[in-house]
Amino acid sequence: MNAGPGPAPFDLLPGASWLTPEGEVIPIAGFHEEWLREHEEVAQGARNACELVLARRWLSVALFDEGYLEIMAPNRSSDDVRRAMFALLSRNAGKWSRALVMSMDEEGYSMLGPADAADEAALAAALERTI
Repeated sequence: MNAGPGPAPFDLLPGASWLTPEGEVIPIAGFHEEWLREHEEVAQGARNACELVLARRWLSVALFDEGYLEIMAPNRSSDDVRRAMFALLSRNAGKWSRALVMSMDEEGYSMLGPADAADEAALAAALERTI
């Protein structure tokens, strides 16, 4: 997908990006919906971020000021989603302070703090807490 050297696997970039289950980080210059229109072959008919997250099982990642992170995930319980989320959060511990995880196929959100990414079991327990 990347034309040249890009971000390292599971890197957390300021602004918006896609994260594939394999760890590829795809930076987005503007908004996810604009990117979808510009990359129709990759979007595979998805018209918004939610549809792409569900269809491709990618994570929509947005890192804002002061370390606030929003993650749109296909769900909170699948092993592949949790592994990708754990890799993202644990490898970038100093870049985020709180993370809102929005699951696209179930109700509720999970709010995470750095301690929730201490290990995979802590993350799994934190993702079970919904607000």
